[in-house]
Amino acid sequence: MFDFEGDLAPIGQSTVSLLAATDIFFEESYWRDHLCFSWDFHTWRGPEEMSSFLQKLGHGCRFRRVSIDNSGDPDKRPALVSADHYSNIRGVQLYIDIETIPERGRAWWKAFTIYTGLVELRGHAKTIGRRRRSGHIHSLPGTATESDSWQRRRTAQKNFEGDSQPTVLVIGPGQAGLSAGARLTPIGLGDCWRTRYLRLVLHGPVWYNHMPYLPFPVSWPVFAAKDQVAEFLEAYGQLMELNVWSSATLKRANCDGSSWEVTIEHHSEEGGIEVRTLRTHHIIQATGVNGEPKIPRIEGLSDFRGHICHSSQFSSAEPATPTKQIVVVGTGVSGHDIAQDFYGRGHHVTLVQRSPTCIDTTAYVYGQGLYSEDGPAAEDADFLTHSVPLPLLNRREIEKTDQHMIENKEHFEGLEKAGFRVDRGPDGAGRKFKFLQYAGGSYIDVKQGAVARINLHSLLLDDGTKLPADEIVFATGYSSMLATTRKIIGADFTRQLKEVNFALCRYYSKILAPQIKAIEDGIMRYEDL
Repeated sequence: MFDFEGDLAPIGQSTVSLLAATDIFFEESYWRDHLCFSWDFHTWRGPEEMSSFLQKLGHGCRFRRVSIDNSGDPDKRPALVSADHYSNIRGVQLYIDIETIPERGRAWWKAFTIYTGLVELRGHAKTIGRRRRSGHIHSLPGTATESDSWQRRRTAQKNFEGDSQPTVLVIGPGQAGLSAGARLTPIGLGDCWRTRYLRLVLHGPVWYNHMPYLPFPVSWPVFAAKDQVAEFLEAYGQLMELNVWSSATLKRANCDGSSWEVTIEHHSEEGGIEVRTLRTHHIIQATGVNGEPKIPRIEGLSDFRGHICHSSQFSSAEPATPTKQIVVVGTGVSGHDIAQDFYGRGHHVTLVQRSPTCIDTTAYVYGQGLYSEDGPAAEDADFLTHSVPLPLLNRREIEKTDQHMIENKEHFEGLEKAGFRVDRGPDGAGRKFKFLQYAGGSYIDVKQGAVARINLHSLLLDDGTKLPADEIVFATGYSSMLATTRKIIGADFTRQLKEVNFALCRYYSKILAPQIKAIEDGIMRYEDL
């Protein structure tokens, strides 16, 4: 019989051996840890890897308290669940609360997998909910001034007046940048942003895309419009009291080893252009998972007499007066959206598909499982989602993709007959895993093949097909996010960074904020990562 608290107790004691890991876990089992037991992200497979880590840990982290979650939340009660899509593997899922020395965390314990994650630093609780600030302003008799008003204090904070300096500089005020700021502010850290562009379109359902602390309204559509989201993000920054600098350009960023000196040019509230030099301990790049727009090098590109642009430069199609021959190269989401825009305006449009595309039907992403109208709160859904080790998630997604292809057989066969090649993703694990591994690749005439050459008024494909064209739009993706990093902080520092595969900002901003707070308070060092 598995004695929950008894079997976990050896982890908190001075002697860490195999601690009966072989008795607790199957030979194929997983422990996924996000900052609860170390200051980095880990997934250990099997009792041997787990024991090896615990032996290295030694006295570094011990339990102060461990107990089954007793919050009363019905979504967190112990329950019989499936570890795979077809319910062939059944197990008990339950939540546990962990308090270590010196942190607090939460874990999802199963006989097959365990996930531990940092919730907050002890002594640095977020000022939210029952711990919210009072909001009162107290002045000595005869000392009250206009500077005591909330509006004046916010202006001073936003402009970093006097000797005030930002602890964290967040570059990019989109969904990720604002999420990072919202996570940092309740634990006592300041931040500011510079704007590059707002081009957010939600291709996932509304339940999946909520912002921290302030979810989208219950009256919103399942798939929110770009401008609708942009207005919400602008209001979000104001309501969350985030120090957002819009219409700003980062001119220079230099690191002296302990802090960054950054020069920013931005439009002041008076309407003029102001150049400020700030010092900050941390820079968060939140400019999007994509880097710079990528157009393939094609012979004859400069000879084309019509209009050429990348999908990132496209705004909208003009009415067909007269009708034009439009060629869109690339069949991802942007390629289809742009082709549909031209088609709706009355133009003749051809999509050029260079390689198979991984797709899902709209119904498949409409709201299912954890992220749905009847699902748990978004942050609880995040906790469950990120607790699943990638090998197990891969197995589930292969099974789900198989079922999806069978249930929508006529749909996919129709696409193939129309000349559209469908990709099942890496190992047949579908669109989600294609994005996780490659960050992309996600009916109007469709032509197969690569573009071999561009002539004065046409494209020539590698199979000899000639496509007349008045305009060409390349929906061919972007370079690595590090290409943008190079522009911001230079090549030397960028070489030290790892490639970014994906960013789910609501969850990872929650993890990043206490990491930065721990560095600021001397609990950890960058070298510990």
